Amino acid sequence: MAKKKVSRHMEWLEALKTMFNRKYWNKPNTVEFFAFVVKAMIIFPGLLFGIQIWWFYIFAALSSMGLIWSSTKKTIPTLIWFNILWTILASIAIAKYWL
Repeated sequence: MAKKKVSRHMEWLEALKTMFNRKYWNKPNTVEFFAFVVKAMIIFPGLLFGIQIWWFYIFAALSSMGLIWSSTKKTIPTLIWFNILWTILASIAIAKYWL
C-alpha cells in the first residue's frame, strides 16, 4: 500500500496521530509521555499562577532520569543533555526549598 502524501505543514498532525496506535506505547515512549506530563505539572502552575510546588521536582528529577534512559534507547543526544540539565535544575529547586 502506497503511503499517503501529506502536505508539509500538516506532517506534525500525522506524527501526533501515531500516539493512537498501540505499537507506539513501548517503554521509551511511555517514559517520555510521563516525563513531559510531570514537567507540565511544574511549568503551567508556575507560569500561569506563580505557584511552585517543590515536591513536583522530585518527580521531575526521576522522570528526567527516565528520559535520559529513553533518549539513550532512541539515540537523541540533545534530549539527553536537556534532561541532565533538568535533573540538575530539579535537584537545585529541592535543595533550595530545604535550605
